[in-house]
Amino acid sequence: MQVAAFLSDLKSLSICSHEAAIAVVVPENVGQRAQTPARPNTGFISSTTEPLPLGLANDQELTRANELVSLHHNVKVKYLETGPDPELEQAAAMVDRVIQDLKT
Repeated sequence: MQVAAFLSDLKSLSICSHEAAIAVVVPENVGQRAQTPARPNTGFISSTTEPLPLGLANDQELTRANELVSLHHNVKVKYLETGPDPELEQAAAMVDRVIQDLKT
């Protein structure tokens, strides 16, 4: 059941805005954050990431979660800006050719 919950959380983070994902890994009760209304994911991409408050810097789990959310955001932004990596597309085409060769 823990795996299912984890996968569900990852899916939720993948479809929400970066700000909403960061809010998940930074508790509200530690250092008051700016009180701004939550806005839907409008496709706006922010390249800024907020550092963890000092009280959370020692919490390895939250630090890792924050880094994971930031990494996911950076990869997503790069993909949207530059498109798929040409080497990755070439590798996918090579795999497709091998699969086709194995079928015949």
